[in-house]
Amino acid sequence: MMTSNIKGSTSKTDGIPKWLVALVDISLANLGIYISFLLVSGELQGFQIGPLFLLLPSVSIVTVLLFSSLGLYSRQRSGFTPVVRALITGVIGLFLFTIIFAFMTRAFLFQRMVFAVAPLLQFLLLLGWRILYWRLELWIHGQQKLLVIGGREEVEQALEKLMCLPQGLYEVVKVLEPGKAEQLKEWLPAVDAVMIAGPLDMEVKNKIIRDSFNRSREVFIVPDLYEIILTRAAMTQVHDTPLIECRDLQLSFFQLTIKRLFDLVLAAVLAVPALPLFFISALAVAISSSGPVIYSQERVGLQGRVFTLYKLRTMIVDAEGESGPVFATEEDDRVTAVGRILRATRLDELPQIYNVLRGDLSIVGPRPERPFFVEKFEKEMPEYSLRHLVKPGITGLAQVAGYYSTNTHDKLRHDLYYLADYSLLLDFRILLLTIPTLFNRDAARGIRKQVADKPEPGRD
Repeated sequence: MMTSNIKGSTSKTDGIPKWLVALVDISLANLGIYISFLLVSGELQGFQIGPLFLLLPSVSIVTVLLFSSLGLYSRQRSGFTPVVRALITGVIGLFLFTIIFAFMTRAFLFQRMVFAVAPLLQFLLLLGWRILYWRLELWIHGQQKLLVIGGREEVEQALEKLMCLPQGLYEVVKVLEPGKAEQLKEWLPAVDAVMIAGPLDMEVKNKIIRDSFNRSREVFIVPDLYEIILTRAAMTQVHDTPLIECRDLQLSFFQLTIKRLFDLVLAAVLAVPALPLFFISALAVAISSSGPVIYSQERVGLQGRVFTLYKLRTMIVDAEGESGPVFATEEDDRVTAVGRILRATRLDELPQIYNVLRGDLSIVGPRPERPFFVEKFEKEMPEYSLRHLVKPGITGLAQVAGYYSTNTHDKLRHDLYYLADYSLLLDFRILLLTIPTLFNRDAARGIRKQVADKPEPGRD
């Protein structure tokens, strides 16, 4: 996944104002409730006006907060499918809020069917609007012509991911090797944006950014790991000399305390609906294949300490007996039939609620990896050990922003950004974004067979 962390002002318009998008979202969310009421009840009674007009402003506020957290007011650069998944999550959130709000304010003066029909209408109205908005944005911005500059390996990775995007978003006009960066001015008039992929000499990188900005071209940078760490930095000065103060990535005592309380409360709440799902899933595992129902494995946690992680078993017994530690692939024959369903629905992760209550895991944080692979990755990427400055989690930024098969370097970029930009609000946003990933098949898929010989973090 490529991160845009430096932006120039392009000559093109910024598109439809976000406040207007939010206003239409609010109107359609409320309209869905109102139409639902008319379809079910036929007419508005006088005693129902008060509860209805008490509900609608609250729905308006929650709509903006939910949709903003789900990234629906950010420019979509990865196609329309993520928008649909985010909309589904947002409408479900609105439905739950409406039920809770109506119950707490005793606004159940409407027929119950109103609350059942409203989410469907809201989704259809919002989906139609978002399709129109997507088309308008494509028309306004047009296809962006890209100039890519970087080393061969990094450029190949960038191009592979650009090829996965919907046709019409980007066109790569030219690829320049770092040694040919002097051709930049020649190509800038023909492109809308420049992408820097991979490490470049600082002087060369500065020149690329400067020349691009002078031409009002947008700049995308695939960041080095130290550049992500610098996002936590602050400007200061000694006498009259400006300095960048690089702050420690570790969480403060206050942040750790709040995060732990958040974990305990959420884990306790999740344990209630999780228990029946766990017993049903465990029974399916026991019936479908021989061996223990619970699978335990050593993982590396906070400050590099090793702990035991628990999951529902999804593979045959002794799956790595002959091969040693390896990662799961898309069509891995070691995964049982029931195991494929558990992995796709993430139900195999249910026992990790116990790990959270015990203090091994957090709800949100970098996914814990096995000692064998941690040692390997730390040799390849010394910065890998920094992800152990925070407690690992059941879900994390790398899981909601990337895919199961996202390479280790990109996952590490996300993990370090999580550390550098940590807040309880970020944890909440990642939790919300975890829901649409459940509808994303690629998020649960093993690494592809053609790259299976290149170790990437996997499951089990």
